[in-house]
Amino acid sequence: MIQWYPGHMAKAMREMGELVKLVDAVVILIDARIPASSINPKLEELFKNKTCVYIFTKKDKADDYYTKKWLNRYKKEGKYAISIDLKSANPFNEFYPLLREALKPKREKDLKKGLKIRPAKLMIVGIPNVGKSTFINRLVGKKVVAVGDKPGVTKQQQWIRINENSKQVIDKYELLDTPGVLWPKFENEITGYHLALTGAISDNVVNLEHLAMYLCSFLKKNYEGRLTKRYDISEDVEEHEVLENLALKKRISVLETAKMIINDYRNDAFQKITLDVINDD
Repeated sequence: MIQWYPGHMAKAMREMGELVKLVDAVVILIDARIPASSINPKLEELFKNKTCVYIFTKKDKADDYYTKKWLNRYKKEGKYAISIDLKSANPFNEFYPLLREALKPKREKDLKKGLKIRPAKLMIVGIPNVGKSTFINRLVGKKVVAVGDKPGVTKQQQWIRINENSKQVIDKYELLDTPGVLWPKFENEITGYHLALTGAISDNVVNLEHLAMYLCSFLKKNYEGRLTKRYDISEDVEEHEVLENLALKKRISVLETAKMIINDYRNDAFQKITLDVINDD
């Protein structure tokens, strides 16, 4: 079983529990390739009494068919959820209207109490490497937080203001950026594999050959022909043989082959792949 829960994550989780009372809503970022595996159950429990908005990031890397199915499930459950391509020209056309809709009940309640409308406070949360820093930088319109393609770039909480120059107070927000956090024990082995493949877990704590074999098995079952198209090799063999045959063909070690297959997945060489498949209609 893959597990990764360094000390700074435990500390960040405690701090989020203390700070959540200060915010009006929580924006939970989810990796569109792994909508089930990238939901931190500890955070869901922590924010169960808060208004939550779910953002599917990295939709450009995920299978559109499954992204649509996952979003339909969320909406059927009464959740506020959209997918966002942060590489697009105007990624937030749907985000701000959804945010206003989610905050409407609280704002109406505040007005009835005679409270003045103020900029809403939002907590931004998610697993490592889900795209929180890129999301925030695009919202602000400039680089205000560090960005990286590996887990652990954001180390501590920080408040960030957006739309400060807006004439409408309702469109002004204060964001609380938080470090990406996992949870102490994953429910099953598959969750660990999916988090590792998408870069939420450090490669240093993962058996990369096992991870690559899992990926080969998954592709053979759910995206038949992608391995053959990429490497011009047969898929009609066991997963360990895929690695061994490809290693011989490339004249590299099996470990180097495993790293190559994993990096090819992360760089979209197999085209759009969703690891958390769903069969809901």
